[in-house]
Amino acid sequence: MEEETKKPVQTFREGAIGASVWRRDSKNGVFYEVTLSRSYKKSDEEAGYSHSFREGYEQALVKVIGQAALFIREQGEQENKKAA
Repeated sequence: MEEETKKPVQTFREGAIGASVWRRDSKNGVFYEVTLSRSYKKSDEEAGYSHSFREGYEQALVKVIGQAALFIREQGEQENKKAA
């Protein structure tokens, strides 16, 4: 089994909201996971990240989740073509 990817294969952003897609290799084959995050500025101007979302972020969440889902579906189709 090859080592897992340390960086996401794709990240989708809508303002402060991000969806990162991770490719994972397992004994049962390849699968993808999605992590959601919200970026913000800390008091010292350093970037911070949270996995909590307050009201008002719903549309951005729906958009990046949809983009991630489409990306994963397309990756699966490409892998199926390679296997055929």
